[in-house]
Amino acid sequence: MANVIGRRIGGNLAYVDAGSHLMRVVDAIGPDVVKFELNPWTMGIQAEGATGTDSHAFTTTVVEAGTGTSELAASNTAGILARLVCAADENDGINIQAIGENFEFTSNQSLVYFGAEIAINDVDQTDILGGLCITDTTLLGGMTDGVYFESLDGAATVSTVTEKDSSETQNDSVGTLSDATFMFVEFFFDGSSVYFFINGTQATNIHTANIPDDEVLTPSLQLLTGEAVANTCDIRQWKAFQIGRT
Repeated sequence: MANVIGRRIGGNLAYVDAGSHLMRVVDAIGPDVVKFELNPWTMGIQAEGATGTDSHAFTTTVVEAGTGTSELAASNTAGILARLVCAADENDGINIQAIGENFEFTSNQSLVYFGAEIAINDVDQTDILGGLCITDTTLLGGMTDGVYFESLDGAATVSTVTEKDSSETQNDSVGTLSDATFMFVEFFFDGSSVYFFINGTQATNIHTANIPDDEVLTPSLQLLTGEAVANTCDIRQWKAFQIGRT
């Protein structure tokens, strides 16, 4: 059971989940708050229909060499906000980023938080990446700047990455995905260091190097299938918060 408490930061208020860990930001309000939260109604995902295409709130790039459609689709399942779907050929998939870059990892930020709760139907036959990244059409393999989690085709292990100007600090095997099982990945930046969490447990590696402090970033996800199958990723939560001044 969540135990939400308020934490005042200047003229802002961050609500944190003391029942899990104090770096899990549930919501934030105030003049210095930047906020992103997946909402299928206000973002137009539900309006597109259960088999519709992506909402106008995102920049998307799709690969559809196989049959079917790579898309962000609405969900008709209780508790699932949306689903990423791949067309059915190896490396088909979708790259999706919120329109507008509004998050930055600079020392004048009191906090930056990212969280995503996802479940993939076949974890060792997919590539998945999620975090705050520079706008790019191929996040997996082509990105220059970001803070993110990734798991690559052929394995179910999760890596944590801070990347600045294509130089990475990466820690492997911080968690292991399971088929059709939700994993909650999170990170928290306190102005100097990035702390990563898997299902509420902090990873032992705290990143202080290659933090992208010279770019503005946006909430990002990419899913690719690793086989000729229309693999999927359900999204139960996807949110990001920032408190600080530019």
